[in-house]
Parts: sequence; C-alpha cells; structure tokens
Amino acid sequence: MGTAIWDIIRQATHASHRRLDDALSRLNLAIPLYYESFLRSQAEALFPIEAALDRDGVERIIPDWRARARTAALTHDLKTLGIACDPLPMPYFRSAAEILGAVYVLEASRMGERVMLARLAEDPDSSAMNATAYLRHGFGKRFWPSFLALLENHPEAQADPAGVVHGADIAFAMFEDTLLPVTQIAPASFTQVSA
Repeated sequence: MGTAIWDIIRQATHASHRRLDDALSRLNLAIPLYYESFLRSQAEALFPIEAALDRDGVERIIPDWRARARTAALTHDLKTLGIACDPLPMPYFRSAAEILGAVYVLEASRMGERVMLARLAEDPDSSAMNATAYLRHGFGKRFWPSFLALLENHPEAQADPAGVVHGADIAFAMFEDTLLPVTQIAPASFTQVSA
C-alpha cells in the first residue's frame, strides 16, 4: 500500500506549516488590536482562496463545500469589529488535485483555530468574543475526517499527488504573506505559549 496522500502533503509543506504555527503561537489575542489584525490577515488570504475555489469548480469535487466555506463567517466578524481588509489577488487552481490541496490547508487550519479560540476565552474581550464566528465555524461537524476520506479516495489526487501539494503550497503561501507581517509589528506585544 502506498503512502497516504495527506502524509505526502504534510511532509512536503512541513516548513510552511511550522512557520504559520510558530507565528500563531506568538500572537497575543488578548490585545484587541492584534486579534483584529489576525482576522484581517485571515480574510486577506481566505477570501481570494475561497473565491478562486468557487470559480474553479470546488463544488464538483467537494459536494458539501457550501457548509465548509467560511467567507460568510469571517465577513461577520470583520463587520462586528469594523475591520476593513485588502484581499490578495485570487490564485488559480488548474486541476481537481490543486483544489484538493488548497482545501487541505483550509480544513487543517480549523484545528489551530480551536486552540486560538481557547486562548481568546482565557482573557475575553467582549467585543472580540462577539466576533468569533470564524474560529467557531464547523464546531460539531466532522469536516476533517470526511475531507481526508475524500482526499485519499479521489482519483485525481491519487493520480497527481504533486498537484495536490502544489495547491497546498499556493494556499500556505497566501496565509504566510498575510499573517507573518502581523507578528512582526510589535514583538513586545506577543507572548510565547508555554508547552
């Protein structure tokens, strides 16, 4: 039996994943300015990625995509806090394999968002807690295991694992482009999470 596709993606994108995890672990969400900056950075990457996935036919590949998409939830949070954003240009996903790679990044990010929500709840700011639709999206759903099952069994992913990795690389790069500058604004305002 061959290597699982998600193992191939995880190994190929390990450095990007680590950089994002490290950046998120330093982000002090108890400071409203930085929670707002986090939401803005997420929107600037997520909005164009989800728009591109819609344009490039994600619903033909992932039938429950409408339930998974988080643009509406993140738009709600931005409106609640009065945040404007400047999304990156839309990428192009040229195959089902690339689409699956991008969705892999979006679905995997839900796990980190659970951790961030827990950290935010430790020192809640009332305005921030009214703007957590994005972090809470998908609670009670089995989006991750159902996505992995689809990924592992999709014929185009099986035929083109390099394409899946390329789609994941595109999405990771966009989140890095928008998030990493946020963590470099004022290092004294970020705290390292203890292990």
